Amino acid sequence: MKRFLPLLIFFNLVSLALLAGQQTSSVDSLKRLIAPALKNTSKLSDTLAIHRIDMLADEYFDSYPDSTVRYGLLEIKLSKQINYLQGIADGYTQVATVNTFQGDYETSAKNFNIALNIYKQLKNNYGISASYIGLGRVQDYLGHYDNAIRLFDMALALRIKMGDETDIADCYNIMGITYDNKGEFSKALDCYFKSLIIDIKHKDNLLAADCYNNIGTIMQQLELYQKALNYFNQALGIWQQSGNKQGISTACQNIGEVLIAQKDYASAISYLNKASNLFHELDDKEGISLVDYDLGLYNYYTRHTAIAIHYLNLSLQTASQYKIKYNKAQTYTGLALVYNLQKDYPYAYTYAVKAQQTANNLGSLNTRANAALQVSIALAGLNRFEDAYTQHQLYSVLKDSLNNNESLHKIISYNLEIDFLKKQKEITDRQQKRDNVYKQKIAQQRNLNLVYVGIIVVMAILVFVYYNEKRRQQKINNLLAEKNKEIIVHRENSDTQATKLNELNLLKDRLIAVLAHDLRAPISTLRGLFKLLTDNSITREEFVEMTPRVFNTLEHTSDFLDTLLFWINSQVDRTETTVKSFYIDDLVNRELIHLNDQLKHKNISADIKIAGDAIALADPNCVRIVIHNFFTNAIKFSYRGGTIEILSHVQDKDWIIFTLKDHGVGMSDEYQETLFKSQVVSGTGTENETGTGMGLFFCRDLIQNQQGKIWAKSSLGVGTEMSFLLQMGGNC
Repeated sequence: MKRFLPLLIFFNLVSLALLAGQQTSSVDSLKRLIAPALKNTSKLSDTLAIHRIDMLADEYFDSYPDSTVRYGLLEIKLSKQINYLQGIADGYTQVATVNTFQGDYETSAKNFNIALNIYKQLKNNYGISASYIGLGRVQDYLGHYDNAIRLFDMALALRIKMGDETDIADCYNIMGITYDNKGEFSKALDCYFKSLIIDIKHKDNLLAADCYNNIGTIMQQLELYQKALNYFNQALGIWQQSGNKQGISTACQNIGEVLIAQKDYASAISYLNKASNLFHELDDKEGISLVDYDLGLYNYYTRHTAIAIHYLNLSLQTASQYKIKYNKAQTYTGLALVYNLQKDYPYAYTYAVKAQQTANNLGSLNTRANAALQVSIALAGLNRFEDAYTQHQLYSVLKDSLNNNESLHKIISYNLEIDFLKKQKEITDRQQKRDNVYKQKIAQQRNLNLVYVGIIVVMAILVFVYYNEKRRQQKINNLLAEKNKEIIVHRENSDTQATKLNELNLLKDRLIAVLAHDLRAPISTLRGLFKLLTDNSITREEFVEMTPRVFNTLEHTSDFLDTLLFWINSQVDRTETTVKSFYIDDLVNRELIHLNDQLKHKNISADIKIAGDAIALADPNCVRIVIHNFFTNAIKFSYRGGTIEILSHVQDKDWIIFTLKDHGVGMSDEYQETLFKSQVVSGTGTENETGTGMGLFFCRDLIQNQQGKIWAKSSLGVGTEMSFLLQMGGNC
């Protein structure tokens, strides 16, 4: 994947020229204006000609970076002739930016430091911040992320002090790229959304495209591929409309990567070829290395192994030559993968070790985990099983950490999207208010025109004035009609965003409620056990005797949490649930084992009457959550010494009915009416147990998603029957 940066830096440089009072012209116009200075560079030039040369260097960057270097050096030369420090600093900044783009980081840092010292001498805060950003990008490419962030923080502080929101947005976007490279996706998304809000507020589509692309790279790394494609396509559309080659190549390369991940190779290759052609045309070394890596994977997955190795070696050669550490680690891992799958384990081991060494320097969890896996596979192929086992353990630890981080980042990404949608809606509402005010002014102007017409009629020039006023009124009406259309579009977009926002908030509330409800009991059990041990209320032998039961409870909690996380990921990714045939009594027995302590605590017995042919066709993870909720509610509202009946039978050969019946406190008719419709006020159990009131509402969604039905029967003082109906399954 490739983040987008060059446009941001050159936007800063254009802004410097604007601060000096110059306006951007076309390349041809600029060439005509500076023609005298170009014909005789030995002649002393004035500052106006130097500023025009600086703007010409800006204009050439997107398509001809070498021309930017040429005019940047000319700017330095002419500025030195008249000792014009601002022009010298601007020229070095132009050249340094292209140095970074072409991978010459040592020269880039040297040129940025020269510019920085001059800007400090001039007390030019904008130039100082631009130099900090340039130096930070050099550190980022070298994998020194903490140094890069330190430099960006200094640049951001200066830009906040200057108060220009567009400049602040640029800095946030650049900081997000480094946090992304470092693997801190939540911080990266926070920066990107802050930048995007400002860009939308100022209607700056080009800078918004940068943010859409960079947000897409985060979604890609979190494996939210459809969201990633949506953001990349938004960026691509803007860049294609503006003819920005650098942006088009970046978006095409990123879309190609996502399509490879989705195994849509036929679509991926057209995007990758287009990106490759543009990267070579622009001489973008980072882009060339990335797209060669992607072409290597594409050819391997399409069974062209020799071509795959060729492209991977090209990617490695470029990344090594221009010291792009992330690309090196990625390509080493790709080569190790190909050779491992070809069972050429000596070569695979060589590249896997290099990948691991490079990844360890970068500090990226994902890169380190992939490298450790390839080292483990290669060692096993070389019959070094003990070393292979050690590497596989390392891979498991890194992968577990990565999975935990990804789940957290997914939830945080949705919260950030919610905040973004709120702010975007606020901007839309403010725009709508401005449109309404404008509409009122138009109406007032129309009325005033009518008054003028009346006065002119009295003054005897009715015909001529009436004709002209009629034409003016028609123009105003057309403008009003256009504004009305815009208002309608804004309102429809706002309603859609509000609906999406409510859905996301409801999902978040449900997840928090369920987790709080089902994790409280096992955590309390574990805390109580350790308190007894700490207070010396039990002996060490008693503690050891109780440990297996507590461990069993924790195992169940962990297993149940995994089930919940599976459901959470299915909701976040909008993926379909896994439907298969399973025995109802397997789930019941599994829950009875893990709820044994709660049953014993209240001396409750279980009477199981489940038909042997009770096989359901559904997602067992979802059904397990529902049965678990039925059990915990039955235990909660049963009296000590009571009985819980578990029944299941086949109805009409096509349906399975499951019922769990208790003889506890029961429910009133009024309470039953609200049971599955929304969150309810949860009553206390027979021994003052508490709940969230969210469980059965949650269970309703799970059963309905399986094309089933759920219902309850209850009477106060008699007890409650909780039931659901699912489709009959085949043989397991």
